[in-house]
Amino acid sequence: MEAFVESGSYKRLKELEKEGRTLRDRVRGCLSSGESRRYEIGSHLVAKFIPKKIYQYDYPGLNEYLYNLGLLQKLTILTSRNLNKDQKLLDLFEPYHLTPEYYVKPSFNRAGQELIKGERTPEVHVTLHDAAIRISQNRSQLKAVKAEYEKLKDELAQSNQLSVNKNVTYKYGSLSLRRKPLRYRIMHRTNQRIIHALIEFGKPSFDGIDHYLYKGIIKKSEFEAFRTLKDVRLDFVILDLDDEAKMQNYFHRKWTNHLLFLNE
Repeated sequence: MEAFVESGSYKRLKELEKEGRTLRDRVRGCLSSGESRRYEIGSHLVAKFIPKKIYQYDYPGLNEYLYNLGLLQKLTILTSRNLNKDQKLLDLFEPYHLTPEYYVKPSFNRAGQELIKGERTPEVHVTLHDAAIRISQNRSQLKAVKAEYEKLKDELAQSNQLSVNKNVTYKYGSLSLRRKPLRYRIMHRTNQRIIHALIEFGKPSFDGIDHYLYKGIIKKSEFEAFRTLKDVRLDFVILDLDDEAKMQNYFHRKWTNHLLFLNE
């Protein structure tokens, strides 16, 4: 990590991330007054305004409904974060957690802060065409330096010193090994305490719900009773045209498979 910081790579990573956000905001500002939701902006990029429905869910009610269908344990997503630091519940689910996953979190001392301090990003006043060119360049550079950083963090997470001590100091600060929230998987029949906890704290996989909606096992009208539409948010994304085509093909195949299933 010391070499990564001294080389300027960490500073460059943060500068590229900030530049990418600034350019994205510039493109959004250029397009926000238009009537279309899709714009090809050049450099093999497409900008899209995508409406996203925001729902409020009655998770305990939905989970109980899934339990009655025999789908609760199959679809439930539960992590230690859901259990709100309740030690009794954490102990109850301890036998069911999957292999723990860890990540490395860096902290910087004064010397480190000086080295990674970026220049103030000026406001970007460029044409849409020039913004697209810079976004394409930014993404290419950011992908390379981010891959280097992620590889470094993976190597550090597996190092003996960090895995044993959980925290190590170096010239520019410290590195700590943090555990991600534990994920639980309970596939078999179990006691009612666990069932009640799953109903109260669990959240279902919505991809899984879509699967059983397609099969007709979950009724759409019954599922809708457990959610309330609160807002429709307009998200803004900039995609490579090839990535957009892949997404469209994925959703087309998904819908086609649904129709084939219904016609069986």
